[in-house]
Amino acid sequence: MKITVIAKDNALLHRIKVTLLGARDNDQIELVNRSASRLDLDMPDIANANLLILDGTEEETPDWANIEKFNLQHPHSSTILICTERIEQLLVQAMRMGVRDALYLSELEERLLEVVERARNRQAAFEGALRGGKVYSFIPSKGGSGASFISSNLAYILAKVHKKRVLMIDLDLEFSDASFCLTDDDSIKSIADLVARSHLSGPVIESASIQIEQTFWLLRAPQNPEMSVGITPDQVDDIISVAVRHYDFVCIDLARTLEPIALRVMDRSDVVFPVMQTVLPFVRGMQRLQRTFRALHYPESKIQLVANRQGNKDDLPMADIENALQAKFVVRLPNDFFNVNTSINTGKPLIEIAPQGILTQALIQWSNQILGVKSEEKVVNTDHSLLGKLTSLFKSS
Repeated sequence: MKITVIAKDNALLHRIKVTLLGARDNDQIELVNRSASRLDLDMPDIANANLLILDGTEEETPDWANIEKFNLQHPHSSTILICTERIEQLLVQAMRMGVRDALYLSELEERLLEVVERARNRQAAFEGALRGGKVYSFIPSKGGSGASFISSNLAYILAKVHKKRVLMIDLDLEFSDASFCLTDDDSIKSIADLVARSHLSGPVIESASIQIEQTFWLLRAPQNPEMSVGITPDQVDDIISVAVRHYDFVCIDLARTLEPIALRVMDRSDVVFPVMQTVLPFVRGMQRLQRTFRALHYPESKIQLVANRQGNKDDLPMADIENALQAKFVVRLPNDFFNVNTSINTGKPLIEIAPQGILTQALIQWSNQILGVKSEEKVVNTDHSLLGKLTSLFKSS
């Protein structure tokens, strides 16, 4: 949580900071020495604050007009007023202006952390901290596995079919293929817009993302690879930490290179889905990934193998591959070349192109499996034609 403290007295600023640091909550604390009589609401340290602590101990009247303006502009932030013993004279006016809490200067050390914790709970409720979003990462065993297409379309189905809030993050910073599977929007918005921000929140992430469906957002990789230079694992970690409080699922498409960002994402993931085709070069690539997983001490339950493009005549026997990998495939997806090709060429999700296609139905079944939904409980009809409606009507009668 970002806490901004505004006071004229440097000794009071220091006193508040020491008290806040004693909580060890890793809050971002900004101290602002207020020399002017009016609050500057355009200051980034004020505008981006989740909690504003104001010094009301001065004899002059607080800047009520701007305090009220801040609270109206930031209804989910909190304002605390620190007062002298004459708190009764200010209390009614403070509450009218939207101040959430007030406390005596004499009880600062005793009650400040308690008041801050109430503000934290309000902020957590707003940000959906109890949402507990799942993080799923998808990594190809080698180039051409189809991981970008599979991950982006599964994420879309979780949002479109199951009405879950989903954020798709494209972290293939070199090729950024995921966006081409979902949209033809050529917006320049990308993850590069977020990493430079000192304050992250759900709305900030959404502002840098492309909203493709009512509950589905795509945070794309920069279109220019040079803009990816300087993005660090810690910055990506911060984005994930905020995202899980706002979304039911955070799906992340990784490049095949096992670089520090990919390793951090896999560490943060609830499940890692390595994607491969069942031909020899992909088997060797998967064995390379498995050695990395073992070195990272990932439990077997965290790694769920995905076999893509099943049904080709060149496929190796599934039993032989599983024996070589000493692992079972959790998901097997059929080859649906024509519909996949059409989806990519038009920049539309597969379910919009071929709602009854074999790969679409397999992805829906996979999403049902993730959510613990029986397949027959989710009937998907994206055909809005008269014939489609009539067919659906007869099926339900």
